[in-house]
Amino acid sequence: MPINKHTFQSEVQRINGYLKEVVTQLDHTGKPISSFINPLMVELRPRDILQIFVGSFLIAAPLAFTEEIWNLSQTISSNRIWALGCISLVTVTLFIYFNFYRNRLKGYWIHFIKRVVATYLITCSSAIGVLFLIEKLPIHDQPQVAINRVIIISFPAVFAAVISDYLK
Repeated sequence: MPINKHTFQSEVQRINGYLKEVVTQLDHTGKPISSFINPLMVELRPRDILQIFVGSFLIAAPLAFTEEIWNLSQTISSNRIWALGCISLVTVTLFIYFNFYRNRLKGYWIHFIKRVVATYLITCSSAIGVLFLIEKLPIHDQPQVAINRVIIISFPAVFAAVISDYLK
């Protein structure tokens, strides 16, 4: 008994303002059998920016209020702070690539860079905002401590930001 092989045809379409991948299953004669739609999350939209902000704020806000973060930011070495920043940058960049742009980077690499940069800027901004509001951002008196606090708080917050952006 021969196995019926089906082929798939894929095309990108804009539906209701959003990019979608429409995949059509074809029978052996080339006639469509069924189709399904996958969302393409390759464009950075206002909704995505809001989701990134909410995700980062979800983690940054409680961490900014902890005395452990305030003390750690004064004692941890600069090398370890920059290592935290680099580890999170590499990890989040890979997460964004594999979950949003894998096999689609061609034609969307600017959107890829914008999403990575936006994720970091929004996350750092949320950490800065909370620290500023509670008067724990000593940018004029101790700029290195202020930068350390932002990086320490942004480390877990950026992961929450990218996960909330991914969960649509």
